[in-house]
Amino acid sequence: MGQRESKTFAAYPAEGGGQPETVTAEVRGSGWRRFILHSSQAQRDDTPQRRVVDEAPGDPQVHTGSPLFDALFAMALDDARLNSVAEIRDDAYNGGQPIACRAFQTGEKWHYVWTRDLAYAAHLALAWLDPARTAESLRFKTSDFRPGTAWPEGVPEGSLQIVQDTGSGGSWPVSTDRVSWAWGAQATLDALTGPARADFAALAYRALRGTLEADRCAAFDAGGGLYGGEQSFLDWRSQTYAPWIVRGLARMSSARALSTNVGHYQALRLGAALAGEQGEHRIAERYAAWAEALKDAINRVFWLDEVQRYSSLTSDEEHPMALHQFDLLGTALAVVSGVAPPERAALALAHYPHAPFGAPVISPQQPGVPVYHNRALWPFVTAYTLRAAAVTGQSAVAARAFESLFRGASLNLSNMENLEWLTAKPRFDDGPVINSRRQLWSVAAFLSMVVESVFGLALRAGSLHIAPFLTTAARRALGDEPRAQLSGLRLGGCAISVTLTLPPASAEPGYHPLASVRLNGEPTTGPLPLAAQGGGPLDIELCFGPVQTGDLRLTEAPAVDPLDRHAPAAFAPAAPLLQRVERRPGGTQLHWAMPADGPPQALRFKVYRNGHCVADDLEACSWLDPQLAPFGERRVYAVAAVHLGSGHHSHTSEPFCVDEWSLLVGGAGQPFALERPGRYAIELVYSNREGPLETGITNAVHWLRVLDESERLCAEGLVQMPHLDDTGAPAARGVSTAVRAVLDAGVYRVELADHFNMSHLSANAGYRGAGGLSGPCNRAQVHMISIARLPEAAGAPG
Repeated sequence: MGQRESKTFAAYPAEGGGQPETVTAEVRGSGWRRFILHSSQAQRDDTPQRRVVDEAPGDPQVHTGSPLFDALFAMALDDARLNSVAEIRDDAYNGGQPIACRAFQTGEKWHYVWTRDLAYAAHLALAWLDPARTAESLRFKTSDFRPGTAWPEGVPEGSLQIVQDTGSGGSWPVSTDRVSWAWGAQATLDALTGPARADFAALAYRALRGTLEADRCAAFDAGGGLYGGEQSFLDWRSQTYAPWIVRGLARMSSARALSTNVGHYQALRLGAALAGEQGEHRIAERYAAWAEALKDAINRVFWLDEVQRYSSLTSDEEHPMALHQFDLLGTALAVVSGVAPPERAALALAHYPHAPFGAPVISPQQPGVPVYHNRALWPFVTAYTLRAAAVTGQSAVAARAFESLFRGASLNLSNMENLEWLTAKPRFDDGPVINSRRQLWSVAAFLSMVVESVFGLALRAGSLHIAPFLTTAARRALGDEPRAQLSGLRLGGCAISVTLTLPPASAEPGYHPLASVRLNGEPTTGPLPLAAQGGGPLDIELCFGPVQTGDLRLTEAPAVDPLDRHAPAAFAPAAPLLQRVERRPGGTQLHWAMPADGPPQALRFKVYRNGHCVADDLEACSWLDPQLAPFGERRVYAVAAVHLGSGHHSHTSEPFCVDEWSLLVGGAGQPFALERPGRYAIELVYSNREGPLETGITNAVHWLRVLDESERLCAEGLVQMPHLDDTGAPAARGVSTAVRAVLDAGVYRVELADHFNMSHLSANAGYRGAGGLSGPCNRAQVHMISIARLPEAAGAPG
């Protein structure tokens, strides 16, 4: 018999009948070891509660005082090996037949390569683990245009597009987080050397060049300085958006999301760096300027000073209103990217609520919604939180993240896609609705925790940076031995081993500061340029000092019954239903109600007009707006509910437009007259049923141009007509995104012209749905054109 270790994990205190769970790790052999793991916890899908992991020759190894820690690292490598495939498949592509590709598949249940999953996994760990396979996987998620496609206006010829996978409303640009590809590309460029790096850099520049320019046309709002599009990763509409969003995905497309905008910032920075490498210095300067302006806009719009946190998303008004909804990935990415200034970074992490076994990916939770993104822990998001806490020196946040990742891998005998947020179980109550073992970004999360957080290694621009953030929780997990070693690692062509010289484990909160670094026996400081190391071997020794507290700020989520799907301490109220808006001699009267299926709750209400709060702390479900609108101007009203005790805000009600003056035109080409100069919103009333609401690649994307009687171009912009929801109303019509324009009095007409969508990409030629095998499809039926007068200037509510 070899070494053996058992560890028991507590149950959630408020879980009725919850019992502690135990994992046991046994080590057999030396050299390349065998680990036998047993978990007392019932496994997802009733898989065995025992797993055997054999270390593979050539893989990195850790040797610590904890058989469990060593086993979990070996298990993460085994999960990565099982996801390393020579062919991928998905029922929606190639008739479900295999596609040859030396890639990382997404998980045990997901046999394809998805852009965002791959990108975040590559950024966390896969790029250093297997840079060649990572590069090939990322290459698979780029595409040229199909033969015969007219080159789209605004897209540089010869460039590529990053693939936005099938998704809400027919994909891009309802969703624009394909730019998350840049996170993975940056890490891959850091890990590659020589000709392989040069080849991938050329590909990455072509892909970013085309994508950045296309997204600037289709998704960027010059007035607000932000990009529109669905939240990154939080891509299941009813999980994190208001329930009414499915009736109008154009609103989701026009709203702005923190995580997605930070992704655009990362893509712009990488695009600028690669343009500089290619000698295209004017383009580099332009992208760098765009990135800095975007950084300023993110901080201006998303930061909510009253709660000292970054909002997750905004409304879709011309001047967007940051909602009191929060997400952990967006917050963490804002920190690790440098978008968040240091003080805001620390405050945002400190104020994010943490459950006992980790921080949920959204806050507050949404009432009556099953576990998936809602009410869930996602290990890859936890890993980004750990990175962010290392940036800010927040030892309590880092320790909670470490413990969450360690517990999840231990009890589930794999790196799961997600876990219920309070019990940390792979199945509890009504979810997670979907859950896969060895989910790729969860595997990368555990590897990142070990190699970067504990052993302190990170590759950046060809140099090895050494900056561990060893919390006392992580030190305890390493066992009682005074030394721990990571060996067999190859980074940047160098063989690397790291030995930690450890102080005794402590039960106190805090972290152990790095006291000294030695390279091959000699003291060293600063990053190590790997090209100058001659291939190694590099023997690095890190010595740690006694406990320091660091920043112990951490917000604990209130304890609630995990079966309660409406508890005000943890959940937002339901979104109010704005029932009617009436013009009266004394102003505009609003009436709303709460959904009938929700429990009675102590609530107050806020009313918003054109993106500004104009009434607060209302008890009644009605309000009279005494201000009369200037002649003809549109007003957009929305109502939010607020829990009296917790202060949690609901999503707003579906916006209600009051157009004092509007015009409906029969269709494109029909003349219309404007009697007054001013600012106008031009929208299309349309039908698009080329695909279902939740997926596809046929979001209709068209140029809308306004011409006067002399055929002079007076305004133009791209409009989107996403798939519509047929549920219950198969003949329902939608309203497109808007083009806003300043127009003089006169006679005009609207022209529409084809642009492109994801169906025009060669990568989607084998897709089984509309826009795939049958050829590109970018059509919608336009029934009418709506022209509405806007306020002369946004700003104060008046």
